[in-house]
Amino acid sequence: MRPARHAAEPGRPGGSVTAARRARAAAFARRPGVSLPAGTVMGAAFWALDVAAPAPPLLSLGGLAGILLGKRVATAFRMQLARRRQPAAG
Repeated sequence: MRPARHAAEPGRPGGSVTAARRARAAAFARRPGVSLPAGTVMGAAFWALDVAAPAPPLLSLGGLAGILLGKRVATAFRMQLARRRQPAAG
């Protein structure tokens, strides 16, 4: 179990955990906020030009799932490496 985080962690100069968390949440929310309209515009363009989608929907969803899974695995691996490189406190 992780120890509880406080608003001002030792070793962090003047930064608030809640402010950092809010900034990450805003950045995370921005991505779908840009992707959804962009995808909608592209879908409308494909429809208007009467062009077939470049990949069947099921194949596209499988590819997106692979991308998301790969990103999660890479992030988890990077975090594990960072934890191993930190010197033991004590």
